[in-house]
Amino acid sequence: MYALIGYLLVVLNKSFAIIRLRATFQTVIFMILIGVSPKIHAIYEGNIVALCFLASLFLYFSSFQLERTSGLLFHAFMIWGVACLLVPILVWLIPLIWYACFKFRGLNIKSFIASIFGWSIPIGAYATYMFLTNQWDSFLVLAAKPITLGNTILESIQPSSIVTLGCLFVVFLISATHTLSNALDEKVQARYYLFHIINITLATFVLMFLFPFEVRQLLPIVLVCLCILYGHYATLTDSKWSNIIFILVLLCSIPVFLIHLLY
Repeated sequence: MYALIGYLLVVLNKSFAIIRLRATFQTVIFMILIGVSPKIHAIYEGNIVALCFLASLFLYFSSFQLERTSGLLFHAFMIWGVACLLVPILVWLIPLIWYACFKFRGLNIKSFIASIFGWSIPIGAYATYMFLTNQWDSFLVLAAKPITLGNTILESIQPSSIVTLGCLFVVFLISATHTLSNALDEKVQARYYLFHIINITLATFVLMFLFPFEVRQLLPIVLVCLCILYGHYATLTDSKWSNIIFILVLLCSIPVFLIHLLY
């Protein structure tokens, strides 16, 4: 599944020219990040959600400045609805997707309604099934997850996860700062795509902080976004500092992997 995600990252980049050079570099970074996170080496909600996120991303990125976008947004939000069934707190990211589609000039009243219908189909189908099988209470518990806050992140997750998230957040800050400071060098389309990925990544980090029990489920989405942002930074900079940062990222991956094995 991660190999498929890595391949789709190449397809995404070639389709939308997010990274102008070395189109496979972000896939290499993604595989390194996956490799140093042994706790997500299994089939579970998180990697399925990451695949749904990438498929949805491809669809609503395709709506950029198109006149007819209802079909694209319908299918994008239907896939996102499946992701929300697996990890309900992802519903908080929907306003960011609508905002991105608005910036892409692909959101109008018709496509907005289509997106709502698309998202409602998997949710409604699952709710109907739970009602007909007398499991409505379980569905209500699932629906309450996005508004049920847990303990603080320091109290709820292991030290290995805190170290991993700290390292990833530093990489995110470096990559996002570079993207924002050099945004005018990019084409308008690529700029909007990168800004949206920054917003999604930051919002996912916030969700991890607010819902620490969902860190493992949200981590693959962060890794997908980070490999794009850091790939953009690493391929477009050729300086002493960028090379040092790349070496440090590789060196830090070793203790992070060892910490995950020990704890």
